[in-house]
Amino acid sequence: MQSTLLTCNDRLLWDTWMSSCYFPALTVADEIGLFAFLEQTPATLEETASKLALGIRGTESLLGLMVSIGFLTQRNAAFYLTDTARTFLLPDSHYYWGGILHLMKTLPLSHETVMNAIKKDASTFYSKNDIWETHEIDTEQAKKFAQHMHSQTIAPATAAAQSAEFAGLTRLLDIGGGIGTFCLPLADKYPHMKFTILELSVVCQIANEFIITQGLNKQIDTLAMDFFKDPWPRDYDGIIFSNIFHDWGKEKCEFFVRQSFDALEPGGKIFIHEILLNDGKDMPRVATAFSLILILMTQGKQYSAPELFQMLSTAGFTDLKVINTYGYYSMVVGSKPK
Repeated sequence: MQSTLLTCNDRLLWDTWMSSCYFPALTVADEIGLFAFLEQTPATLEETASKLALGIRGTESLLGLMVSIGFLTQRNAAFYLTDTARTFLLPDSHYYWGGILHLMKTLPLSHETVMNAIKKDASTFYSKNDIWETHEIDTEQAKKFAQHMHSQTIAPATAAAQSAEFAGLTRLLDIGGGIGTFCLPLADKYPHMKFTILELSVVCQIANEFIITQGLNKQIDTLAMDFFKDPWPRDYDGIIFSNIFHDWGKEKCEFFVRQSFDALEPGGKIFIHEILLNDGKDMPRVATAFSLILILMTQGKQYSAPELFQMLSTAGFTDLKVINTYGYYSMVVGSKPK
């Protein structure tokens, strides 16, 4: 066989293969308390293995991977937390990603689940009932998912709340708002504003408990209803969808937009907070991968700004804009003409 001169190397294949162990390694590090341990005092390989009752070889591999990803640094043979780990991987942090880590470690991502999902164009994680029916039936599953969404939303919501687009609003309706994560930083910034979380009844119960612990029950309330069947409440000058559109197909998202237009007061605003695909729907990589994950779990996908603009303009919204809010997140904003 005659060899041919290679015009590329196989690093991309190696990178893709090895990336499959990143998230399981992170959930393990979280579960064994690695980050909480190193917060107390930086430690060596041997000290970490001894304190956490781990094997030396496994500890070396885990620590090395956490350093190479960027969650730890190593100086003088001791391991330290990075700012990212300190902010998102400590259980007592306001921005702890625990809800995501705890839920997703139980949902296996494999060749078979991906193959079935792309062939059937349907969820493989929730086969008997869809994700929302499952949560309505199983209160514990609903709590886990609510915590997952809180972890996913709290940091982006805190940043988005700084947008001047919310200034002047008096009543905001949060569609599928979970336990009220997006409302929290807005309530803090705008103490005059009132909020209603529209959710499944089981989630409203969880949200009410959480809102009381935050001391915001006079500013935030909940409304249990099926937003596909029940009439939407009126008299709001703002409606927000945070991490909601990506759960549903185009027709249902168009329904959300039409309902929002009808429910809003003249001059009211719609906010759609999502990780957006680019116009070609092939970047950023996180958004394309997230779309695949969503096929495994929901009826939806990630959308591009032009797709959302088309839905909004067709319904009658004007003054459309995209605001980069935090990390990979952006907020699409539209106004109902006065």
